[in-house]
Amino acid sequence: FQIMPTKYKYGEGERVLCYHGPLLYEAKVVKIQLKDKVPQFMIHYNGWSRSWDEWVDESRVLKFNDVNVQKQQELQGLHPDKQRKAKKKEKPRKEAEASSRRSSKRMKQEQQESTEPNHHQEVKIVIPEELKKHLVDDWDFVTRQKQLVRVPKSVTVRNILKRYEQHVATIDAEKSKSGQIEEICDGLLEYFNVMLGSQLLYKFERPQYAEFVLVTCLLLHQWMKAVSHYYSLMSMTF
Repeated sequence: FQIMPTKYKYGEGERVLCYHGPLLYEAKVVKIQLKDKVPQFMIHYNGWSRSWDEWVDESRVLKFNDVNVQKQQELQGLHPDKQRKAKKKEKPRKEAEASSRRSSKRMKQEQQESTEPNHHQEVKIVIPEELKKHLVDDWDFVTRQKQLVRVPKSVTVRNILKRYEQHVATIDAEKSKSGQIEEICDGLLEYFNVMLGSQLLYKFERPQYAEFVLVTCLLLHQWMKAVSHYYSLMSMTF
């Protein structure tokens, strides 16, 4: 007998509306696949960077017609803050892409000017979809809403890296014993500490960071001074 090809509700290249959060956005179906016998659609949001393309199921996709366009407009009216936030997303993405192009151009110029052989290898980092959403929410929280995270936090970067070391030890004891993972984590921690104030924080967060560093230094100085006086007193006593 002949196996009939699978019929999907939406076709490749079809113009659709897709849920992203509580709102509907105009999008296009780029690819289709069956995952665990469930149709999955690769969605590209019109006007968004391709880095935001994602696989979704049928529950998040609607046909592009007058009824659903009206529904899209109604949702925008119910969530005006989300709509403004969505528009804001384009600005940081475009700025990030432009910054990335400028950085890439500078790197190429530096490599050409350098007399040393180039041993660098480009590494592509895939950011999970869930993390992308957190990054956008974090950008909106700090740059638009002007909110700051309370510091210090109970979970630090050092804690996270330590947990990663422990995780690697459970799946690859040999690599853990060799000290490679510990050395990598130490390097990441050092890089984080060096780049945090100048590169990793948003401009609005940097005054808080500078104040925190100053207070920490003053407390450390007072503690060292107290220890010095304590040892002086002890030496005089004995």
